[in-house]
Amino acid sequence: MSTTPKMPGGFAALLMLMPARSKIVGDRKLLCINASQVRENRMERERPSISYRNPTLVGIFDSAILTALVIIGSRNLEHFDSALFGYTIASVVAFGAIFFRYALWLQRPATRTYFRRGLQLFFQRKKLAKNSLTAATTIATNMVEQRFIFKRSKTRWLMHQLIMWGCLLAAAVTFPLVFGWVHFRLEGDMGYRAYVFGFPLQLLQGRSILAWLTFHALDISAIMVIAGCAIAIHRRLKDRGAVAAQQFLLDFVPHLLLISISVSGLMLTASSIWFGGYMYSFIALSHQALVIMTLFFLPFGKLFHIVQRPASIGVELYQKRSAEMEQAVCPRCGTMFAGRMWIDDLKKVVDELGYDYRMENGHTLQDYCPRCKRIMRGLAYAGLTDRAEPVFYGTRAPEE
Repeated sequence: MSTTPKMPGGFAALLMLMPARSKIVGDRKLLCINASQVRENRMERERPSISYRNPTLVGIFDSAILTALVIIGSRNLEHFDSALFGYTIASVVAFGAIFFRYALWLQRPATRTYFRRGLQLFFQRKKLAKNSLTAATTIATNMVEQRFIFKRSKTRWLMHQLIMWGCLLAAAVTFPLVFGWVHFRLEGDMGYRAYVFGFPLQLLQGRSILAWLTFHALDISAIMVIAGCAIAIHRRLKDRGAVAAQQFLLDFVPHLLLISISVSGLMLTASSIWFGGYMYSFIALSHQALVIMTLFFLPFGKLFHIVQRPASIGVELYQKRSAEMEQAVCPRCGTMFAGRMWIDDLKKVVDELGYDYRMENGHTLQDYCPRCKRIMRGLAYAGLTDRAEPVFYGTRAPEE
């Protein structure tokens, strides 16, 4: 039967109120070291080096790949619209910048460990089918349905759904058109025929519902994005927790850019349908400038989490497979509290970051369960010895 640590309330409160003491005993020396000493110890150790060379090469290579795909997909630029040249250049540069930032992000010790372990565990031959099912479940629940947001707030879930699906719909329409991968031709009085990479598709009747939805897909996506961003901004203006931690550049600018793009896009539709093209060129140039600004902001702002989010597939796979493997046992209380592989990886990451948590008894601080860490820290602050009385171990209640 699995057990859960349970500390006496009075003792836990006492630990929080006890003053820190610099003079301590034995293995708890590490626990009471002050912040300046921690910084000095870290400075003495070798810090993880960051290389910009490989990420730069990755970004240039991926930009070159996208450029080649634009040329090939548009049949040697035969179907490329020169009026969209600015969008294309911005997309190519932003595409390379995204991979540059991603490669730079993977140099972080924790990110690199999760990424490598996730790939290693996923491609296990004996568990490939099971891992594929786990990954598919994660994609469905975390990325498509976003249940973890729904549990927090239904309003936030609606906000994310509107922004996510609105942006995905707009991207699915815009980028193939910009790159010349998709174009339309008018065929007599029958309607329009779409061509994908130069191959013809079924004829669209000009007055059909399908044709209307196709040609107004960007308008639909714009309305979805405006609604989602409006909910987000309202929350950031009213929610006290959000107000306390938010930053204008990080939290407001992305929403304002998305709203500006959506509104200017709707203005293009209104100008062409209801106002006979009035100020169409000015609106088109303004819309293009806003899109380019957003594309350049994407790799280095909050919107980059769109690219980071799929990595959660490997993280969840790592956590599930680690729970199925050998478990680490706390040397103080004998409780199994985490996967041995996870603890070993954590030690390597901590070491790479320049921290030294080795203790005089041969263990490291990561070898202990969270509950024992709290007790040891409280005993160290109080200047007490690590006694074996039950009060210092608490009680354990069986989980139902």
